[in-house]
Amino acid sequence: MSSRDQYIQNFITLVKTRSPLFADCQEELEQLRTTLPDDTEGISNAIAAWCKSRPTIRDAMGAMSEGKEGDRAPGHTGNAPPPPDPKTYRNILENAIRRIQSPPK
Repeated sequence: MSSRDQYIQNFITLVKTRSPLFADCQEELEQLRTTLPDDTEGISNAIAAWCKSRPTIRDAMGAMSEGKEGDRAPGHTGNAPPPPDPKTYRNILENAIRRIQSPPK
């Protein structure tokens, strides 16, 4: 998996699991959601640019990246499934952002 794919997946995981980090930037997060490009490189760059001015989120992303280095389950052969295509990344990210923006029912 490329570093761009891993970065996108880390951001998706952060949105899904640490939604309180995004409480103060809902409008900006919505803007990111609506302007995501259609390619992996563009999505990764958009996320990086968005995180650049948000130190708490940037630091959380950095911590996730550090934890992933060499992090494999015992017996893992290294043959991971191929990463999703950019459209799938975009859909997953858009849905994750919508979920944290919707009030709980």
